[in-house]
Amino acid sequence: MKQITVITGPQKLASVFNVSRETLVQLECYVELLRKWQKAVNLIAPSTLDEIWHRHVGDSAQIVDILGESDSAKKSGIWLDIGSGAGFPGLVAAIMLSQDFDYQFHLVESNGRKCAFLSDVVRHLNLPVEIYNERVEDYACNSQGKRFSVISARALTSLEGLLALSEPFLSDETVAYFFKGREVASEIERAKQDWVFAQRELPSCTSTDGCILEIKNLVRRGV
Repeated sequence: MKQITVITGPQKLASVFNVSRETLVQLECYVELLRKWQKAVNLIAPSTLDEIWHRHVGDSAQIVDILGESDSAKKSGIWLDIGSGAGFPGLVAAIMLSQDFDYQFHLVESNGRKCAFLSDVVRHLNLPVEIYNERVEDYACNSQGKRFSVISARALTSLEGLLALSEPFLSDETVAYFFKGREVASEIERAKQDWVFAQRELPSCTSTDGCILEIKNLVRRGV
């Protein structure tokens, strides 16, 4: 069984992911704002609030580690986070990458109250993030053919659904990172009936049955 790292709080997160003091202060502010908003808006499952540093922040932070370890990762570009919810993983990535990378983040979320929360965090932390309060399909129609360097999603829909949602935003160099669970193998098998792509399954360090699925060279079959 793989080793799971329990992120008990901000200091543990800083040691596991080599987070600077400045970045950690921003992450702590983010969590403080989330706790405040959670009293009025259901941003995350209430049962996970006490484990927010492990279940949400730490889980999301893995994507930054993966990007940092990739030889082919770009230092700049436009990052699309779809179904952003309370900002996992997109807002965590925006905070953690703000010092050493030059990404512009687009967070797409259909829930207006969650978008209000995301905008509040972006305003407080002065992040390079734009919030779009619309469905991903509508954003695709309104984005005028924009292409993205990175696409991310966590706890949104099946892999087949994620690939279809991502298709309008692809370039030859787009890399997608999707957080998946124990059914990832069967999801890949089903998706490959309609899509051709290269994938890597990167084991989660916060969940025994989780992984981050890296997708490259995505093409719909028959196109």
